[in-house]
Amino acid sequence: MKKNTWELKDVIMMTVFGVVFAVIYMAVVYGGMAISTALTPMGLSAFGFELIYGVWFMAATLAAYIIRKPGVALIAEALASAIELLMGNPDGLTVVLTGIIQGLGAELVFAAFRYKKWNFVSMSLAGMLSALFIFCYELYYLSYYLLSPAMLAAQLGVRFVSAILFSGVICKLAGDGLAKTGVVKSYAIGAAADTGTIYDEED
Repeated sequence: MKKNTWELKDVIMMTVFGVVFAVIYMAVVYGGMAISTALTPMGLSAFGFELIYGVWFMAATLAAYIIRKPGVALIAEALASAIELLMGNPDGLTVVLTGIIQGLGAELVFAAFRYKKWNFVSMSLAGMLSALFIFCYELYYLSYYLLSPAMLAAQLGVRFVSAILFSGVICKLAGDGLAKTGVVKSYAIGAAADTGTIYDEED
């Protein structure tokens, strides 16, 4: 039970993640618009955001990978989206709802592994379920249901790849890199690194 109890250091780390990823998420909003515009002449503007959609799940997977406690993925994603709202995200309060939906997707995967598996597979699956959850929401909120099944499948496929790349590969490498520097040595990932079990926490 003790290892699952939140401490002040966890709150501080969550706040840091919230601020950092809020800035990154805002950049993705404008980056996605730019990519969509660039792809318009080729008729591929619908994939502009899909290519980098996985970035929006990074707060959840990276925070959870480092802190390794129940609720971290959901709260980190919700906090980042709330700060993003305060920074002026054009979507307004909706951005907080999407953050909660995405964070819930990641949280459910880590919970399914009982918060004991911290590797490329669990982090990639967390990103993919986040992608699926928010895609289902957008089917109605953005009227994606009007698109052809082939287009929907293609968009979801690209979003899955993006989730694996950003939430799985990049967040895994980033977390391991931080662990090696000792910056997060007081967190669960630091303890795992000291015992040589940075990749998985076994029973």
